[in-house]
Amino acid sequence: MKPTQKNPPAAKYLLPRILLPAALLLAAAIPAAAQPPPLDEAMVRNVILTWYTGTNDHHPVEELLPLLADDVEMRYPNRPEPFTGKDAFKEWYADVLKTYFDETHHIEACQIKVDGNTATAAVIVRWERRTWETGTAKSKYAASLSYQTIVFARDPATGRITIKKKSVDKFEPTAPIFGVGN
Repeated sequence: MKPTQKNPPAAKYLLPRILLPAALLLAAAIPAAAQPPPLDEAMVRNVILTWYTGTNDHHPVEELLPLLADDVEMRYPNRPEPFTGKDAFKEWYADVLKTYFDETHHIEACQIKVDGNTATAAVIVRWERRTWETGTAKSKYAASLSYQTIVFARDPATGRITIKKKSVDKFEPTAPIFGVGN
């Protein structure tokens, strides 16, 4: 007795001719992956708050890197020249973690201008902190207002909102309000 064939020979030629066009029609009917929505102020504000929470709490650098564009450019008063890229940021952040402690970054004012998938924020940050230099008996307290510009862009590969540029434009000493100096 011969086993029965499930698919007669003609079926192996007909099925691909029916299934392939059906699959192509179905694929054409499904929309391409949705584009992320344009940036809005709430999205940008969330990144800003996440950034300062991370730096206040000295989060590991690996938690801050996703907030930065690969070619991020940063300008800070403690560096004579701007630095570019995540590797340069890692080096700068390692210095910050060794130098400053008991930090508080408090956003005093924030103006955000959105333009499609980019945004610029003018931020005034009250920064209170302590520093300690090797060999000194006591730490030093400092408080300042930091006037910053932060440029954001959506990463085309991931859709994430990232910091493209961050600069401290002006730095002014100020009185403490958070008790860090006590």
